[in-house]
Amino acid sequence: MKAIPLVRASTVLPVIGFLDQIGSPTDRLLEQISLKPAVLDHPDNLLPLNQGSALLENAANLEGLQTLGFLIGRQTPTFTLGTIGAILNNCLTLFDLLMTLERLVRMDNSGEHVSLRWENDSVWWQVHYDSPTHGSNLQTHLYGLGLYLSAFRVVLGPTWRPTEIHLEGLPCRSLLSLDDFAGTTVHSMSSCSAIKIPRADLSLPYNPLATDDDFSLHPAYEGFQQSAPAKAFFDSLQQLVQALLPYGCPNIALVAVASGLSVRSLQRHLAEAGLTYSKLIDQVRFKRAVALLQQPDVKLLEIALELGYTDPANFARAFKRWAGVSPREYRLLHR
Repeated sequence: MKAIPLVRASTVLPVIGFLDQIGSPTDRLLEQISLKPAVLDHPDNLLPLNQGSALLENAANLEGLQTLGFLIGRQTPTFTLGTIGAILNNCLTLFDLLMTLERLVRMDNSGEHVSLRWENDSVWWQVHYDSPTHGSNLQTHLYGLGLYLSAFRVVLGPTWRPTEIHLEGLPCRSLLSLDDFAGTTVHSMSSCSAIKIPRADLSLPYNPLATDDDFSLHPAYEGFQQSAPAKAFFDSLQQLVQALLPYGCPNIALVAVASGLSVRSLQRHLAEAGLTYSKLIDQVRFKRAVALLQQPDVKLLEIALELGYTDPANFARAFKRWAGVSPREYRLLHR
């Protein structure tokens, strides 16, 4: 069983900002995909890629904008994309940017796959997204295309146009009418999306003020790495449940939809692992509670709320059932 593709909230925030800007009913669109707005308050929170793709598709259909994803990505500066944006902002050249992306992108979006392919005097920047279980993800491909074009134009100039691109999925005729692709050869139904770049341009400066430090030395890197989307199904399922807990204990139907599964399929996978849904919730809550109890500055009330309890007494009773001691006693014993 593959891991659930998860993406940072920082990738979804530009979508919400653009929709607010054009007067789209963002609250209704978020409700349609069962995503609570408060989840987006923390840019490094993990969300299901399935929900992000559905948000873009629903918004494009509602607004009648076939190129919506591209328009959002095109106006989004890379440095605004949370922790990964801050790390990428310290890249020296376009080549440095692409190599850093190859190594970091799966920590930001486990459903996105990128690579650099060399071809004579040119290179191809290739991007592929895991397909959602239901519906299309054309807008996700277009959003990624816009994001990368925005990043390349920092180096190559605001009016730079690629000579050739490949687009994964169905043809998007509206894309050809945009000035961004005047004179560009567009290939649809490709195995991945790709942008052609002159090889000589890789050595051009991306950020002349960059310090040339290794990205692993960035002060936010360690936390970013530790909170990266998991590579195994049950680990990613636990990450998904943990992301939803602060907004009330999620029911199984919500988690199944966010995972791209039916309730029946999710129950079957849990049963194969010897788990019930309630046991999964207990595991996630206990693991997170232990991590927070080891931080002396975090109050017990704050821990209870983060675990989805509205009453701290309920949290205390549950924790004693799990560990045999109260949260306060556990903190004292393991101080």
